[in-house]
Amino acid sequence: MQPDYDVIVIGYGPVGETCANLLGYYKIKSLIIEKDDEMFPLPRAITWDLECKRAISYCDFETNVKTRRIRALDNLDAKKRSIMKVLLEDFKIYNYQHEMLFMHQPQYDEALRKNAEKYQTNTIKKGYELIDLREVEGIIHCKIKNCNNGQEEDFTCKYLLACDGANSKTRKLSNIPLNSLDADETWMVVDGYTNETFECFKDVDAIQYCNPSRPITIIQGVDNIFRFEIAFMPGDTIEEIQKEEVFSKYLDYWIGGKKVTFMRKAVYSFHAASAEKWKTGNIFLLGDAAHQMPPFMGQGMNSGCRDAENLLWKINGVLKGIYSENILETYESERKPHVDKITRAAITMGNIINAKSHFKAFLRNATLRLQNIFRSSANLFPAMVGTRLGKGIHKAKKIKNATIERYYFNIIKAVFSNGNIKTSDELLGKNFGLILNDFKNNLKISEVNLSLLKKHNFKIINFTENHNESNFENYISCKETHDDMKTYCERYDCNGVIVRPDKYVYDLINYGENDNLEMVISKVLISLKEKIDL
Repeated sequence: MQPDYDVIVIGYGPVGETCANLLGYYKIKSLIIEKDDEMFPLPRAITWDLECKRAISYCDFETNVKTRRIRALDNLDAKKRSIMKVLLEDFKIYNYQHEMLFMHQPQYDEALRKNAEKYQTNTIKKGYELIDLREVEGIIHCKIKNCNNGQEEDFTCKYLLACDGANSKTRKLSNIPLNSLDADETWMVVDGYTNETFECFKDVDAIQYCNPSRPITIIQGVDNIFRFEIAFMPGDTIEEIQKEEVFSKYLDYWIGGKKVTFMRKAVYSFHAASAEKWKTGNIFLLGDAAHQMPPFMGQGMNSGCRDAENLLWKINGVLKGIYSENILETYESERKPHVDKITRAAITMGNIINAKSHFKAFLRNATLRLQNIFRSSANLFPAMVGTRLGKGIHKAKKIKNATIERYYFNIIKAVFSNGNIKTSDELLGKNFGLILNDFKNNLKISEVNLSLLKKHNFKIINFTENHNESNFENYISCKETHDDMKTYCERYDCNGVIVRPDKYVYDLINYGENDNLEMVISKVLISLKEKIDL
C-alpha cells in the first residue's frame, strides 16, 4: 500500500514548525495537522540557541527573526548582591560561540510558518485534531476531525511525528506512559512592553533574584519586551497574584515605578517528565510530547528543535534509500541522554533559585560565591557545553572536560579566490562531509568511491593555502578567514573531521604524509560503514 504522505506531523508549535521547514527542505511529502485555526499571539518560549538556529538556517527564510544576544545572567541575593554571574562569552572557544538568544515567539512562529508554507511538498491543515491512529504493517492510519464542523477525514503515512505538546493526544493514543520526575513548581509569568530603560540591565540581560521571600526572574527581551516570572509562595492564590496591583509591587522594586504595558499574565506549573519511550513502530514523540523540563536553563523549546533536527536527516536518508531503517532506532538513544542531562541541570538550577528558607539561601549564596571565584561559567554549567549524544551514529572518543566544539562542529568561515566568503555550514548543506586541514597530496578518487560519495551527496572541504582540484565534483578548496580548523586539529591531534548532517562530529580522521585522497576517503567510508549501512 502506498501511503498518502511520507510523514504526518501532529502539532504546529515551534517543534512542529521546525519539522515542517526541514521536511520542506528535504522535499518530503508531508501533512502538518494543527488543532488551532490561529497562531497563539503571545510569547511563551523566549530563548533560542545557536544550534537550533543552525538547524533551520538552510531553509532560506524570507523573514528575519529579531534576536537579542544574551550577554550575561546574574544571580542576586535578597540585597541585590551578585552570588553567581554567568558570562556567555565563557562559552566561546576558537570562534565557536554557544550563543543564547532572546526572541519574541509570535514573530518566530510567524517566520517559520511563512517559510514552511512555501514548500510545495508541505500540506498544512489548521483547525483539525487527531482523534485516532493505528499502525498496520508499517503504515500509519490517522483519523482527523475538523474542529469547526466535526467532519472526519482519514490519511495514511509512513512516519508520524508527534509534536503536540505536553498533553499529547498522540502519546495517549499510542499508550505510552509519561513518567514524572517530581520537579513541579508554580510561577506567575508576566510579559510587558516599555520604552523605558532599567539600570539593572546595564551589563546583563537576565536576572535571577534569589530572594527566599519571593524568587523573581527578570528578562530583557527583544523590541522592548520584558518578561517577569514570580514564584508562588505558601498562601498565594491564582486570583490574588494575577491582580496588577498585587504583582506590580514585586516588580516596582526593580523597575522603580517606570511605566510598563502588560501584554500577558498567566500562571504556569513547571514540570519535569519523560515519556517511557520516544518511538513505537513508526510513531515518534518530539518536544514536550516526549519530555518536559523546567524553564530555568532556557532549553525546553530548543531541546524539541534538536529532536527534529536529529530525526529528520535520518528519515530523509531512509526515504531516499541511503540508510536502512535501523538508523531510526538511534533517535531516542542519541537524544534522550542529552535531554535527561539538561533536565537534571534545569531542576538543579530551579532548586538553587527557589531556595525558600533563609538558612538554605545562606548556604547557597556562600557555595556559589566560592565556586564563582574558581570556576568559569562554562564549568558551572556543564550540561550546556556537554552536548554529547548518547549511543548512536558517531565514533568520537570521550575526552575529559571536552569543550562544546568536541560535539557540535565549529562554524568556519571560508574565503575563495574571488573574495566570496561562505560558512562551512553553507558549503556542506545537510549532508555528511569531510573537513580537512591543508591536505596536499594526490586528490584523485576511484570510480567505486566516487559512486558511494555521490550516493550520500557527500562534501569535502579542504582548507588550504594552495588552491587545488579533484575529480570529485563536491570537492571544495578554500582558505580560512581565521585559523579555526588548524587550531581544532592541533587541539584534538587530528588531520580532519567527519561531520554529520546535523553538524555533530561523527569521527576524527588522521592520515600519513604520503596518503593520497583515495586512501583518506577509504578510511572515511570504512569508518561510516561501522555505523551506517552504506
